[in-house]
Amino acid sequence: MTADAVAQIGAADAAAQAARAVGGVVRLQPGIKGLLRQFGAQAWQRATGRELPDVAGVEVDLSDPEQVSAEVRIVVGVDHLASEVGQKVHQAVTAALVVTTGRPAIVRIRIVEFDLEPRYI
Repeated sequence: MTADAVAQIGAADAAAQAARAVGGVVRLQPGIKGLLRQFGAQAWQRATGRELPDVAGVEVDLSDPEQVSAEVRIVVGVDHLASEVGQKVHQAVTAALVVTTGRPAIVRIRIVEFDLEPRYI
């Protein structure tokens, strides 16, 4: 596994953790690319000796040396206002990527589903 791939997975992991930490995010939802990425998990484990971080639902592009771009697909709980959750996820992921990569970040948040089960604490 190349150093670029390791950096990309590290950035995606930081973004995924930041998104999951936002109240109202039930889970991240992978798209087609995310499902295909699961095939690369074994290569990551062989190269690093660790399991691949759970980055399903996060796509990160580090190909531009001037900035990083990312897309995060989230499922929002029905008991939260989707626009507020999306905005908070955007802020959290942007900050995490700037810290992780040292580059400005362009982040797109996609709310792909609503979980209709209310969450009670």
